[in-house]
Parts: sequence; structure tokens; C-alpha cells
Amino acid sequence: MIIVIGSARAAPGRRPQLAAAARAMSRATRGDRGCHSYGFYADLDDEHTIVSVEIWDSQDALDEHMDHAHTHAFLALAPGLVETAPTLAIHQVADPG
Repeated sequence: MIIVIGSARAAPGRRPQLAAAARAMSRATRGDRGCHSYGFYADLDDEHTIVSVEIWDSQDALDEHMDHAHTHAFLALAPGLVETAPTLAIHQVADPG
């Protein structure tokens, strides 16, 4: 399994647009092959920061997701909505089941 954890801070005045883009991305991605979980969440200490958590069957499933039109559209939109480049950590873990 692959777990991806990211974080990004909305550009000033852009949090509503970032949240809307994140919601649309989540809805589109949850149906991707190999996606166990995909979501964006609010940072409780900084309302302008969102955190993403993704769980994938495999690197192949994640790679396939990166080639989807909805992923390309989100990645093209995101730079105009965030203050700085998002942080991202990718972890490979043993499948618990």
C-alpha cells in the first residue's frame, strides 16, 4: 500500500477556491482504480492550511491516478490557489489485510 500525505497553505483570500477544488478532486478521485481513501482536511491550528491523505493499493494505482484528466486539471489550478509549493510525503507500507 502507498500512503501519501500532503499539506498546502491557501494564498491570501483563496481558501474558498482551494477548498472547492479539493472537494471536486476528492469526488473525482475516490472512484479511481486502487484508491482506498482520498481526502482533504482542515488543519486545526491554521484555518488556511489543508492536509491531504491518500491511500492506494500500489504505486501502479497512484501512477495511473496521476495520468487522469481530473488530476491534471487540479494540478494546473492549484499553484494559483496556494501560498507556496505543497509539502508531500509518500510512504510504502505493508497491507494490513
